[in-house]
Amino acid sequence: MDRSPLTFRENIYRSYRRMRFLLRRGTLFTLPGQNVDVDATTKIFPKFTFRIILLNSLAIYLLSYFVVYFMTLLVTAISASAFDISTVIFYYNIDYLIRGNEWTSDAVSAVFASGPLFSIFFAVLLFILYFNVASETGLLRLAVLWAFCHLVINFFGNMLVGSIMNEGFGYVIMYMFVMDTGKMIITLFAFISLFLIGLLTTRLFLFSANSYFNVLNKYNRMKFILSQFLAPFLLGNIIIFLFKLPEIRLFDILLNACTLLIILPVIFRSITIQDMFFDEDPRKIKLAGYFILVTVLVMITFRVGLTIGLRI
Repeated sequence: MDRSPLTFRENIYRSYRRMRFLLRRGTLFTLPGQNVDVDATTKIFPKFTFRIILLNSLAIYLLSYFVVYFMTLLVTAISASAFDISTVIFYYNIDYLIRGNEWTSDAVSAVFASGPLFSIFFAVLLFILYFNVASETGLLRLAVLWAFCHLVINFFGNMLVGSIMNEGFGYVIMYMFVMDTGKMIITLFAFISLFLIGLLTTRLFLFSANSYFNVLNKYNRMKFILSQFLAPFLLGNIIIFLFKLPEIRLFDILLNACTLLIILPVIFRSITIQDMFFDEDPRKIKLAGYFILVTVLVMITFRVGLTIGLRI
């Protein structure tokens, strides 16, 4: 049976359909005779895979944040007590029971530098720990990774935001009589340091995918990064903002936002990293209910217990 020749418009549409199909399969630019991993191109992930990853990471992000946040508040309060300064720890900040004119330069330097110095010290320890357990598959590694990020932010982020707003570590810089040029140098140093940390630790961030996948490739890499890091960061900071109301401070918002300076380089560099094969052991993607439960209990205890305040 004779068929009428296709019109020019029909040919264009058919070519477009074929190109779209090949593009979705990832074989549009494949040369003739080149081997194609068909299984990889047609990989279908279990339902709600990336939603489960997001919820697990969100719970661990919040849990590690409040643990690190309380530890830095406690270290700062103990440091103040060494100068006979009484403090009250609240869920949003520390209240120093001292008049402003009674502060000495030594007290300011010691008290407001103690939290950031404690943070960078434990950040190094956690980095070494994570580096040694990077090949493990448990979700507890992710708690170490997120805690590392929070501790790094408490040092470099505090330096960055503090020097701009003259709060936190910025008080130390002020009492060192650093001029505007010096503040700008400190700000640039902190900014570049956070960006470089993100670039240099990208592979360690991506290694956390072995809790869910045997292979991290171009078909699941970006979805994983968005679900494991970027989305939990954004949602986590919204929850932290609501948690601290009505006492939320702009300083805390900007400090937490500095985490983007680590996450964005991870996203950019991961595009150029080759596929990562972990092992052939089967993975079971499931919701980490125990992490979610512990996170909720910690947040409730933190808010209720520190509403009245903890006096040191």
